[in-house]
Amino acid sequence: MTFREWKWLRTLLWLSLFIATTVLLISADLRLFWFCTLLIASVVCLYNSYLECMVSAIFISPLKPKKSAIGEQWSSHYGIHKDIKTHIQVHSTNPNQPLVIFVHGWRSTSASVADRAMWFVEKNWNALLLELPGHGQSSPIHRWNAITSAEHVEYHLRNLSEYISVSKDTPIFLYGHSMGGYLCSRISSQQSKPLGFNITGVVLESPLMLYSYILEEICRQFRIPQFLRPMHLKRLYRDVKMMHPEIEPSDSLKQFDVPQWGFPNAPTLCLQSMNDNRLGRAHYDALVLHWGKEHPLTHHLIESLPHSGARTNEDREQLLSDWLHSFDSLMF
Repeated sequence: MTFREWKWLRTLLWLSLFIATTVLLISADLRLFWFCTLLIASVVCLYNSYLECMVSAIFISPLKPKKSAIGEQWSSHYGIHKDIKTHIQVHSTNPNQPLVIFVHGWRSTSASVADRAMWFVEKNWNALLLELPGHGQSSPIHRWNAITSAEHVEYHLRNLSEYISVSKDTPIFLYGHSMGGYLCSRISSQQSKPLGFNITGVVLESPLMLYSYILEEICRQFRIPQFLRPMHLKRLYRDVKMMHPEIEPSDSLKQFDVPQWGFPNAPTLCLQSMNDNRLGRAHYDALVLHWGKEHPLTHHLIESLPHSGARTNEDREQLLSDWLHSFDSLMF
């Protein structure tokens, strides 16, 4: 990362200008015209430094990454893309057996999905756990965002053979939890470039589907005044466009919500916490409401399933087993 790429650069520049104009206001003996001019300039600098600070704060990575999954059953691998190291853990016994690829949620690691993966391993599946940038043992990125994270996940899936051996006809499933579900939905959709293999099915557990809701929550947490939020969004979008020129030329957040964000281009199972204390029901409702007819969607609300922390859950596992039995290519 160069100094020009530092996310706090604009904040620092505007803050420096605010300090300079304020010092002049206090120390200099100015005529009324220049006093008023500097006062207005000082207020403008403070306004801009605040907005730029709030924009930069959106892109913060988890400050203290949690520990990755441990155990002899997992072999660790590290892939590099654009100088970012991604930690990938693999359990593989037979390249002809089905493979499930897990993508964890925000501020989680491979440890949060390892027990879910072991449910598959016990049925002789192969499993791969991929840690997002800034999580677990993966390198941080200076401007964390879902589009960049999806790009890194896509890259490593296109280079899957570097981490695990799979045969040409191996059934491959994606399993995403929370933010991981949001990324898996994008990665397996027609919005994404081909991965080099066919995705047999996708499992979304209590997935994030509406980024606009998350941004609204962040604005409330940061206590950004309502009248400043349109300008905050405009500057936020400016930074996203700088990082990803390929996105649509619009200030609308709709392209980051389903259906524009993308749905899995494969049969999909959604296992939703009925009493989701983190995301609520809106994301699940949007998924069901906007789902197309090209591929089947099986969805369940599970009363016994919390949003996070459920390393094992009998209801989830029974519904998952029932759904997987519908695939002729799988052997149970």
